[in-house]
Amino acid sequence: MNCSIIYYSARKTSYCEKALKRNLPVTGLEPGGVSFAVDAGTLGNELIRAFGVCDVVFVVGGLEFGDSRSVRKILSRAASDSDISLSRRLQNDGGDDGYLLRSGRQLLVILPDEPDQIDAIFRGALTDYIKTYNLQGM
Repeated sequence: MNCSIIYYSARKTSYCEKALKRNLPVTGLEPGGVSFAVDAGTLGNELIRAFGVCDVVFVVGGLEFGDSRSVRKILSRAASDSDISLSRRLQNDGGDDGYLLRSGRQLLVILPDEPDQIDAIFRGALTDYIKTYNLQGM
């Protein structure tokens, strides 16, 4: 199954890309498209485009911001008008936690802009959840 990846104001893109390449094969997902966003408007447009192509989208970066660029704030506003069936915090010892949002068949995974933290989140419950998600034929 393909997924899309959006790097949002990510500073360590190439390192995060390597972390995803290490971890995605275990889940059964393959990157089908990669894009970049540097502001809320572009992120919104890229999310719409990505979900138009596939049902699983990863957003890397933006968790460290506390202002209007915060991916948490941007997605909270967007999710308030959505029917979210699952919202889960992906625990990460020693860094920014990731987030998992599911609405129907669509799955959004928000990851920090740190390769070690991405590895830790995939070692947690995320990999098992995505494997189960794939087996359900979503």
